[in-house]
Amino acid sequence: MLIDSGESPEQVQVLKEMTIALQMKDDFSIDRLYQIDQRYFDVAMDLLKEWRFDHHIASRSKLIDMLLPEVMPAVLAVGNEP
Repeated sequence: MLIDSGESPEQVQVLKEMTIALQMKDDFSIDRLYQIDQRYFDVAMDLLKEWRFDHHIASRSKLIDMLLPEVMPAVLAVGNEP
């Protein structure tokens, strides 16, 4: 993998810092992505897409957990109708 290759440690550092910022919900200057080569930029975009997808799934899961107690009595009542 590009990150593990040991090549271009400065560019890899930008990717690591972006990943940590996303995970910790910290600020990250998008401008830093202009400092890295295209292939590292592509990895950054892939990381961002993956984070967004995982974040969306986690948010949806939390919403379902919140709504389930409200909806379950109605769902159970419909299931028990003759």
